[in-house]
This record gives sequence, C-alpha cells and structure tokens, in this order.
Amino acid sequence: IRDRMNPIETTFQRLRQRGQKGFIPFLTAGDPNLVATREIAKELAQNGATILEIGFPYSDPLADGPIIQASYTRALERGLRLDDIFATIAKLSVDVPLVAMVSYSLIQRKGDAAFIERAQRSGLSGAIVPDLPFDESGELERIAAANDFKLIQLVTPTTPRARAAAIARRSTGFLYC
Repeated sequence: IRDRMNPIETTFQRLRQRGQKGFIPFLTAGDPNLVATREIAKELAQNGATILEIGFPYSDPLADGPIIQASYTRALERGLRLDDIFATIAKLSVDVPLVAMVSYSLIQRKGDAAFIERAQRSGLSGAIVPDLPFDESGELERIAAANDFKLIQLVTPTTPRARAAAIARRSTGFLYC
C-alpha cells in the first residue's frame, strides 16, 4: 500500500469532490529562456492552473503545430539540454502537479528507468509521450507503474472507439485528447 497518492490523482480527486474541471496549460521549457519558464510556471500555478504541462523541446516535433514547433526550435537554438530542463523543473516552487510532454526519443536516449527516476527527482508526476505508439508502450508503462509515475496515454477525436476504450483503460493520471 502506498503512503500517498501521486499528485495527479490527488488533484483529480479534489476536483471530482468539488464538481470542478481542471485547467492544464502548456508551456515550452526554455522558451524564451529558463528563467522565464520558472516565472511563467509560477504565474500559471498562482492563477488557476490545476496541473502544468511542460514541453520538452526536441529536434523533430512534426506532430505539433507551428507555434510549438517554433518554440521548440528557439529553445534548442539557445543550447537547451535535457539536464537543463530537469534542473529548472526542480527549482519550480509551485503547488500543482507537473507533467512532461516529451518525445520518446529523449526518454529512450536516457533509458526508460533512468528518465523516470530523474523526472521524479525533479518534481514531475507523469508524462505524455505522444510519439510512443500505444501498442509499443508496455515496457515504459510497466516501469512507470512500478514507480507511481503516471503514463498519460493519448487519443484523438478520430481514434476508433474500441481502441480509445483500450487506451483509456491503460492510461494513468488522465487521458489526453
């Protein structure tokens, strides 16, 4: 039995009890810079965010729209590295759960278990990994579950209903649409 719930679970439990919905804004780590990332995160947390989604820039964000692509490119052009993102997240003094929006290529390069361990040490409670196919997410899912790190699965409005239901059953934390 766990001593405490993951902060994402606690947040959604509180929202359900109050009959409220959550607000989960997105910000790109390192754009325009890491100091601004901390300031923006603090402002969002103080002004209604229930969870913060932090984008980890990577070099080929084809599935993202042009605004996020441009923010990732700017951050990377300034020399942003994965360790910089983790260090910045660790310095955040916010009272809301933090979730990474991260390419599997960044996780794989570090190693699934090592990434999750570092993510948790920095203060992240879960991750959305949009480029990891659901059918191939079993190993990361297993490691995340063993460490109470939420692996938030993704569905789209065009995901077939039966597949969306299967994805929803295995998603932890919440389901990203």
